[in-house]
Amino acid sequence: MNEVSIKSPYKIIHFGDSHIQGDRISGALRNNLQALGGNGGSGLFFPYSLCKSVGPAGTNSRITGTYTYASILKNPTNQQIGALGYQISFSQGALLTMEFNEQFRGLRSKEFTVLIHGSVDTVAIALTTPGVLKSQEPMGNGLTQYRFECTEIPSKIEFKALTACSLWGLEFIHDAGLVYQQCGVVGAQFTHLLPYKEEILSMLAWQKPNLVVFSYGTNESYGSIDSVKYQQRIIEFIQSIKTALPQAALLITNAPDTRSAGKTPKSELLVNRCLDRIAKEANLAYYDVNRAMGGWGSQALWQANDLFLKDQLHFNKKGATLIGSLISHALFVACSIGIEEQDLLMQEINASFPKKNSAPIRLEPTPVDRIYIVKAGDSLSAIAKNLGTSVESLCKLNGISDPDSLKLGQKIRY
Repeated sequence: MNEVSIKSPYKIIHFGDSHIQGDRISGALRNNLQALGGNGGSGLFFPYSLCKSVGPAGTNSRITGTYTYASILKNPTNQQIGALGYQISFSQGALLTMEFNEQFRGLRSKEFTVLIHGSVDTVAIALTTPGVLKSQEPMGNGLTQYRFECTEIPSKIEFKALTACSLWGLEFIHDAGLVYQQCGVVGAQFTHLLPYKEEILSMLAWQKPNLVVFSYGTNESYGSIDSVKYQQRIIEFIQSIKTALPQAALLITNAPDTRSAGKTPKSELLVNRCLDRIAKEANLAYYDVNRAMGGWGSQALWQANDLFLKDQLHFNKKGATLIGSLISHALFVACSIGIEEQDLLMQEINASFPKKNSAPIRLEPTPVDRIYIVKAGDSLSAIAKNLGTSVESLCKLNGISDPDSLKLGQKIRY
């Protein structure tokens, strides 16, 4: 990313969890980057509300007829799912209506596309709002892009399924400007993408993004993970993306400090160490959101300064905007772009950043035993390296006198 490329047609695709699907953090990033590169819209979007989820803001969606839905978290019938993480399966004759109001965060236009998965041998959908079908282009992997043009910018998109098919997304088309597309899924973890690698790679190869961002770790933080397997699987996935998109830059951001309903995220520190190692091993850009907030325990200070919702898990608009400003400023500085915007962002950050005297904050983590189970071929030095600690520390914590005397299935505290 530089001053020239960002003002050319430039596309960013941002994967993540509910922090991203809510489009507050990604929305702040979109606003800041489009201030430099021009408004090319929000890329592909999806009627999440029809899948018992949230969003997108500024839309009212409904379906007349029979349909089912699936996501990368819940897919009981093993449907193929693309980069947006959701799909809706229509029965023949089902009618989708999607209305837009002034709260819609994308930029509407006369031309738009609908991505349909199903048979490519026949026209699967017909527009019922005024407009014409300009093209029907097979995209591979059973995916077809339908491109429509209306006589005026539509406040409503409505189409009928002429045969059984699945919706993967919609997009308003623009010839210039920076496109910032979010692919967030409520409850998602990084590894939820992996079973859909082929579908995601197929869509990314078609979309040709300049920058791909991954923002995960929050949901992993509240459970237990096998850090070695977690890192290996994600690195393999990342390498596949790098092979498919050799010209794209990749960025990982880590889990913010949260306390969902007052619960302690027992694996937050471990997950963030894993994400840091993944970025280093795969040679990716990395932004430490957790550290930028103030590190472990900083959520209390952010909560006291009215930057979180009451659930203590999600940022409110003010907090999400601050996180978006922090990431944007780091991007601008790293890429040496937007010098004037850097100053403005820093002023906004300084004005919004939580004041330390608002509430007491405990900076040290609550001690939580984390367990690693020894597997065939493990050595204590390799385990220590993968866990981000030392052999000496593991020996001391576990009462190990001989580092070479590990047993299969042995539990190692760290």
